[in-house]
Amino acid sequence: MVLTRRAGIKLIYTDKEVELSNELSSLTITDNISGVIDSIDFILKNNNNRLLSEENELCIGEKVQFELWTQNWNSVEEGIKTYPLGIYYIDTRGFDNERGTFKALSIPGGDSQDEVNTKTWGEISLKSLNQEFADKYKINAYFNSKDNPLLKDIKQENEADLSFLKKIAEEEGFNFKINVDKLIMFDIEEYERMPSKHQIDLNNITYSIDEETKNLYTRVEIKYKKSKFLDEEKITYSLKDFGIKIPGKVKEKNLKINARSKSSNLKKLAKVRLFKENRGRVTLNTTIVDKIDLYSGDVIEIINAGVFSGRYMIKKTTKKLPDLDVKISAYKIWEE
Repeated sequence: MVLTRRAGIKLIYTDKEVELSNELSSLTITDNISGVIDSIDFILKNNNNRLLSEENELCIGEKVQFELWTQNWNSVEEGIKTYPLGIYYIDTRGFDNERGTFKALSIPGGDSQDEVNTKTWGEISLKSLNQEFADKYKINAYFNSKDNPLLKDIKQENEADLSFLKKIAEEEGFNFKINVDKLIMFDIEEYERMPSKHQIDLNNITYSIDEETKNLYTRVEIKYKKSKFLDEEKITYSLKDFGIKIPGKVKEKNLKINARSKSSNLKKLAKVRLFKENRGRVTLNTTIVDKIDLYSGDVIEIINAGVFSGRYMIKKTTKKLPDLDVKISAYKIWEE
């Protein structure tokens, strides 16, 4: 017997599993590569005010977990496959006669983490710093890098925890994000060297490609002091120092910063800042169907794109269900 292609969504709430296939109007998951708290927005049918009852209530602050299932989606032999969609905490909700509208964030308390704090560390590794804040929020920590920079004399001064952690991570060349009940840090350069997860042929999709040179920097100039008792020093690095050649005619432009890596690796800091500023030079936006397992941080290969062919890093995905549409925004990886 040939089964019809099917898909559905399951919700796990307070250890109770609920099939939402007939109750879900829409679900949108936003997954960012860095900085922004990931979120999920979903709309449920509110027939006969069922969502207002204590039995069906989804409470503010409670954890919700979603799972997508498909049956015979790509072939008759495929059977049933499941895809975890993440763990979130309900942040806002609203109701009318027809629907209940919910927004959930990937960290407990969500935006309430804007409370500012002050603390100093004499010496701590980046991995340990990430773990310390994860323990504070009673969630998990994820750290992926061959290197674990040792930070010295760092201070959180009237700063929100997540903003502070993001700043420190980026100074060391790491991406920081909150996703699936975790504080995540990873070396963006290492991720850019990973094998591509999916190939996209521009002849088969609707897309847009944008190239920008207005904010393209070719050199970085770092002013720093080895200690407060010594004079200010200056060091300069260019894209050429890192083996990068920019196509076309681009004017020389300096990025000037008064900062230093907390691990005192100034060359790494220069490369981090140059690459960060220039990663938006070429961006691709498209929508594909059925690739629900693509996430921000994945590398994809773009073919039949002429001079824009090559490897791209996904910086944001927006997944809309139940249609399985995946909107992708990606930047072209520098070729060293």
